[in-house]
Amino acid sequence: MSKEEEAGKSRGVAGEYPPQYGTFQGYAVAEGTPVRQRRLPCCGIGCGWCLFIIGFFLGAIPWYIGLLVLVCGRGRMDPREKPGYIACTIAAIVATIAIIVGATSPRW
Repeated sequence: MSKEEEAGKSRGVAGEYPPQYGTFQGYAVAEGTPVRQRRLPCCGIGCGWCLFIIGFFLGAIPWYIGLLVLVCGRGRMDPREKPGYIACTIAAIVATIAIIVGATSPRW
């Protein structure tokens, strides 16, 4: 036997996979009526992302509002809006650190 034939035997027949891969024919189909979710406020991007974008223009105040909404409004929050509020929280923390460092640094 040549090396090519031995290599062919170890790989198996073309198009077959070892059984541990679990290949099958077909695909899953979700049956039933599709679920419609309500549209997000603020042009469909959500209040959290809207506050995040506006925070760049209004001096970080909307970021602190987003932080308060995230902390105080846990039960009634749409899970699709949570990333925007988390972005506001991170931006508020970074802005606070920048303000503190800027206020305490010596003047040149």
